[in-house]
Amino acid sequence: MVLSFGDFELDTKRYELRRNGQLCKTEPKVFDLILLFCRHPGQIISREDLINSIWKGRFVSDSTISTCIKSARKVLGDSGDTQHYINTVRGRGFRLAVEVMEQVTVIDEMSTVVTADTALDNSTEPSLLIRPFHPLSSNQDVVELAQGLTYDIATILVRVPLLHLSVQTGRYADRGISPSVREIHEDSGVDYILDANVQERGGRLIINVQLADAKSGFHLWAEQFTAVGSVSEMLDYSVIAIIAKLEPQLHRAILKSTRSNEEEPNAHELFLEASSMLALKGWHHDSFTTAAGLLRRSWKLDGDFALAPSYLSLVLGFGKRVGLLCDDEQAEAEALEAAERSLELDSMDSSVLGFSGCALADIGYIDRALPILKNAIEINPANAQAWAALGSAYLVQQQLDEAVRHLSHGISISPLDSRLSIWGALLALAHMLSGDLDQALQQGLLACQRDDRTYMPRVVLAGIHLLRNEVRGAVSMLNDAYRIKPDLSLVQITSLIGKKLGISLLEARQAKQ
Repeated sequence: MVLSFGDFELDTKRYELRRNGQLCKTEPKVFDLILLFCRHPGQIISREDLINSIWKGRFVSDSTISTCIKSARKVLGDSGDTQHYINTVRGRGFRLAVEVMEQVTVIDEMSTVVTADTALDNSTEPSLLIRPFHPLSSNQDVVELAQGLTYDIATILVRVPLLHLSVQTGRYADRGISPSVREIHEDSGVDYILDANVQERGGRLIINVQLADAKSGFHLWAEQFTAVGSVSEMLDYSVIAIIAKLEPQLHRAILKSTRSNEEEPNAHELFLEASSMLALKGWHHDSFTTAAGLLRRSWKLDGDFALAPSYLSLVLGFGKRVGLLCDDEQAEAEALEAAERSLELDSMDSSVLGFSGCALADIGYIDRALPILKNAIEINPANAQAWAALGSAYLVQQQLDEAVRHLSHGISISPLDSRLSIWGALLALAHMLSGDLDQALQQGLLACQRDDRTYMPRVVLAGIHLLRNEVRGAVSMLNDAYRIKPDLSLVQITSLIGKKLGISLLEARQAKQ
């Protein structure tokens, strides 16, 4: 189908927007937005309609929607002032202000309305329904905490790439008899269901949370959390505590699902396998090498899938920076190419921006990376990886207060992340460089504790011990780093803690041998 409006033609079969016959470069979500307006000319489309249609019901910020509208106007030669094509209807939404004509092509296309449920049934991407957390008493604190948890957890889980959050959150809220997870799967097609209740017990609030596989009906995970204090204090604590335990379980379930598929995996499934594997196993030479291979295959299968090259750029860029990959020069060139391509494909997805911005910072393009990472956080403030990457970039620039602030926040909003050992090493380094050796030591010890297979925090902690004149501790930590990475080089050591301290550390080790 070809839809004509003003000087433009929108070809739904070729996925192209043309102006006076000339192809207009259009990002996928911007194209989808213009297509939605063209299918409903003159009709007011609310922000909720946009979320349901363009983002498939995922929780997105107002700034994300505004950025998409702004980009669509730019493509159409429009602006917020002129609004020749896309009008803002204050308090209600947006509408296309010109007529749209449909051109019938050689093969007549049938217009179909796809519901959220149908989309989930036909998708290979994982989907999660968060049923409203159920208050087991009329106590106002219990009710407020249950409501707040439902919304806040959904908002944070947006950061899991390709995870569809069902838009039917309230659909099962007021039924007298709650349907089983199997019935919900048959009704909506969702893969996983998150259930919880909140109750009062002895002056404390108890939150019981469980994650179920909707298709099989089996529970994947369940845990009880206790909250005390004001509602806001309980909400802040409980959201992070639940997400910390829930997110790895989701990644584990997604990874198992992708690996159990007997058919040849598609681009999205390969990406899911790579991202879930890294989320569970952490960042090591073997996991990076495996993930890079999966992401290359994903990108090759679908050249327009922005998440694959963006995550590949991060793996290659960070792998090059800390010596987790073999060919540094090839890794840097490939990381740059992948980052550039992903940003061309989609510059409004927080995950894409976070991955690509991190890669650009790691291969030396700090000034370019900073605004990209800031934008990633603005679009999704729950993007812990973007917070940590921005902190790492500030560390390179010696903006130590900003490095500490951003790294600390990234760790705090993802407290069981498999990358905490890496992020903690960078945080310890920031404290070390700022002269706070006590805090540096504490963070360095935590970073080592979080992962027994990562050499970075051990090198940093060795440097901290040496600055504290604790030579035995310094040599012990450096020996542990060599246990993990026997080919650890002077360049890799000095790239972390500086040339002078790195050489002193190696000399201290030689003197002890």
